[in-house]
Amino acid sequence: MAWKKLFWLVWAVAGGFNYAGLAQSLSSEATISLLTYSPGSQLYTAFGHSALRVQDPVNSLGGTPLDRVYNYGTFDFDESGFYFKFMRGKLNYKLSAYDFYYVELEQQQRQMDVREQVFDLTLAQKQAMFDFLNVNLLPENRFYLYDFFYDNCATRIRDAFEVVLQDTLRLDTSLVAVESRKTFRQLVDEYMAPQPWGDLGIDLALGARIDQPASPYEYMFLPDYLAQSFEGSTLLRGGQEIPLIRQDELIMTGRPTKNSTSPNVVPREANPRTDVPRWATPHWTFIALFAVFLLWTIITRKQKPVQWPDAIFFSLIGLLGILLLLLWLATDHQTTKENWNLLWAHPLHLLTVFLLVRKQLGIGAKLYFLLNGFFYLGLIPASDVLPQEYHPAVIPLIVLIAFRYFYKYYEVNLVQ
Repeated sequence: MAWKKLFWLVWAVAGGFNYAGLAQSLSSEATISLLTYSPGSQLYTAFGHSALRVQDPVNSLGGTPLDRVYNYGTFDFDESGFYFKFMRGKLNYKLSAYDFYYVELEQQQRQMDVREQVFDLTLAQKQAMFDFLNVNLLPENRFYLYDFFYDNCATRIRDAFEVVLQDTLRLDTSLVAVESRKTFRQLVDEYMAPQPWGDLGIDLALGARIDQPASPYEYMFLPDYLAQSFEGSTLLRGGQEIPLIRQDELIMTGRPTKNSTSPNVVPREANPRTDVPRWATPHWTFIALFAVFLLWTIITRKQKPVQWPDAIFFSLIGLLGILLLLLWLATDHQTTKENWNLLWAHPLHLLTVFLLVRKQLGIGAKLYFLLNGFFYLGLIPASDVLPQEYHPAVIPLIVLIAFRYFYKYYEVNLVQ
């Protein structure tokens, strides 16, 4: 990461020439703190949020005491081609600055917890951080190419402190023992458990690259872990190490839920409550889908074959395969590459649809159905040794795919 710190430092110095005329000096009473928001119910708020707060009761901004929040996690839904840019990995996020009053309004709306950790910085360090943030806020600097795992609202704050404080910062990376390290996917799963369909979508879209154990440094892409790291970090001052955080409290409290952020952040436990009834989760939905196909097969087994249910089913799986292939080959996202879900959800299922609508099927189609049945049946135990962890809900889908291919082979035999 040394190159990244160097880039930020050069960028800040260069931007400082433009910022020089706008500089504002902080007083000795100024404070800088980290705000950690608890996870919300929307997908984009499911992992919580991090922002920096700068307060100065002596200096004013627009006639009121300075109380400003710097937020690296803002984006514009109304941006032209928003969803297309997001899918391609070309969506810009930006640093925004606004009055703390708007955090209070958001808290009232979302009923979130907000934890504040005040840093024990010297006046010179506060000023350097304040200047760094304002340089980043310049129109030519505020935008950056967002990466959920490696460059987001939390990692930007971590990187800013490393650049500004340099060798005086002793960042705590003892968040987790080496033998207990989780993969990126497992970390995401902990937060997505209340949203099982969103969790399924993420697991389908992201490939094997997030199945590597994350280092404690990399854990800090999640706001909770950034807060936990800062809690244990120290500053070198006068030849001694002092805590980076001098005050830590929960300044706003939302609804009392199991997953609320506490003053001493403990990362979310595995398998927290879900906001979706159990019967409506992907796992049970796909089991029910298998049961429907099985019942329909039993009822119609002596009737003339009807192909449209299978045609719809394999069309949807084939279209999913096209999407996963595009995410791998046609985007800048690094974490959507090497996606082993393409073993079962691939575009070749559309060939199956083509065969199903044909009136006459030969020995080639018969062999195609049989081999596919065995392939997907074998994929179920093989999924345990793949370099990518499958979402548990896809196992019933793979079983259903194998079942339908075997039954199509059986139907061809009946017709012949």
